[in-house]
Amino acid sequence: MKDTVYISGHKNPDTDSIISAICYADLKNRQGYVDAIPVRLGNLNPETKFVLDYFNVEVPALKESMLLQVKDLNFDRAYAIDPIIPVRVAWDIFQEGLTNSLAVVDNDGKIMGIASLSNITKSYMDVWDDKIIGRSNTPIENIIDVLAAKSLVLPENPRDFDGKMTVMAMNDENQDFDTYFSEGDIVIVGNRTDYLDYLIERKVALVILTNGSSLDKDLLENAYKNGVTILSTEYNTFMTSRLLPMTIPVSHVMTEDDLVYFSTNDTIDLVRETMAKSRFRSYPVVDENKKVIGSISRYHLISSNMKKLILVDHNEKNQSIDDIDQAEIIEIIDHHRVANISTTAQLFYRAEPVGSTATIISEMYFESGLRPSKKVAGLLCAAIISDTLLFRSPTTTDVDRRILDRMSKIADINPEEFANQMFKAGTSLKEKSPADIVEGDVKTFTIGGEDVRVGQVMTMNPEELEPLHDEITSLMQAKIESKGESTFVLVLTDIFNETSELLVVGEHVEDIEEEFGHKVTNGTISAPGVLSRKKQVIPRLTNAFVKAE
Repeated sequence: MKDTVYISGHKNPDTDSIISAICYADLKNRQGYVDAIPVRLGNLNPETKFVLDYFNVEVPALKESMLLQVKDLNFDRAYAIDPIIPVRVAWDIFQEGLTNSLAVVDNDGKIMGIASLSNITKSYMDVWDDKIIGRSNTPIENIIDVLAAKSLVLPENPRDFDGKMTVMAMNDENQDFDTYFSEGDIVIVGNRTDYLDYLIERKVALVILTNGSSLDKDLLENAYKNGVTILSTEYNTFMTSRLLPMTIPVSHVMTEDDLVYFSTNDTIDLVRETMAKSRFRSYPVVDENKKVIGSISRYHLISSNMKKLILVDHNEKNQSIDDIDQAEIIEIIDHHRVANISTTAQLFYRAEPVGSTATIISEMYFESGLRPSKKVAGLLCAAIISDTLLFRSPTTTDVDRRILDRMSKIADINPEEFANQMFKAGTSLKEKSPADIVEGDVKTFTIGGEDVRVGQVMTMNPEELEPLHDEITSLMQAKIESKGESTFVLVLTDIFNETSELLVVGEHVEDIEEEFGHKVTNGTISAPGVLSRKKQVIPRLTNAFVKAE
């Protein structure tokens, strides 16, 4: 079985982050070594939504934790039974040695109870009262099935089994049978068929003939008239009396209260804790609708491993999933500086000084000997255009240009025309609230031992931000206070005029102002020619923080 591997970009994902995860998963799956699943660590921005809609690509699932969950285990198939089946059938299942616990489910497959091996054995070994068949509402079908019986008489209105179970074995003609037999009784008869007239007239509920015995026509008709059910089994009297209590439905012996079962979303830590407090050998697994889909035992926990994770477009712990320490990082594909991700085992690490992670993944496609599909090529084009701002960004390299030219031919798109559509879709601020802007394309960097939040807003109409200035800065201040970060820098980038303004709150405002060489005007620091957060903002912020020490 292939290992499942999750591929994730950074928090507050941009187009390159989402597309790189999707396309690298496609490459991995085509190579066939793993089952790769692209995931995201936040909501899509308008630009990325446009790209996925344009190429009709499904949005990756949101991943909130790398903690191992029940659904990540290769748990056993479900052993689910109907509540009406006889305990004998449950016993036979246990004898096959495949499970020690059965989930009892309703008609919709939802769990009602649990029937364990101990439930079944206890029910048989306990001292039974002789009215257990009636008290358990045992259907006649159960009796027929367990005894492999032939129905000789099945009245339209049969009597209820509300009496006792009796074996007719006496041979005393002076015996007063009225003290033994009552209406509603179940009577097992061996070769004492001479008393059947009496039993029928006594209106017992059920007569079970053993050793394959039969009755004449008159007796059968009389039984039908009196509502007495007559069955015939090939078993002898001893075996019949032994098997009869095992016809009761499993619902009568199952555990209903304080059921112990697990959802597919339960963490393995919770499962371990729960199992340590219970005595069962296996436990049902249910889906979100409480439908039983499998079972789990302690063995599955022993054999479990951490989730495997591939990082694309980032290598900083602050930018990755919160509980990344719970995952096994097996690869990193990135185009940023090397930061603070640490691993306990060897991994594949590929980082190149290019404008987009999608550029690297495109190279890996061609190196593998696999040609990307038209759709995948289109996605990769979009990511390269986005991260390089169609080659306006100083991070752009000749490799980006070469790869985009090659991929655009496979995708059959015009890069300039597509870029215009994509940027228009992604940069409009009309429907964005101040909170959307502050929570959008934002990354946390560790600079000089301090956590610094740096966001970027691309726009074709920078004047749209002016009315929102005060509210945005208030939200920025509240954000770093809640996160314990020192500084928040929001880069407001005018794509076509190739300039930015820096909105700064928190510490080091003067240091940042000095580094960029422009005074604060209208609450922002002018940064002409600055387009790249990675190449033009982060290095200068680093210089500013170093000087401040």
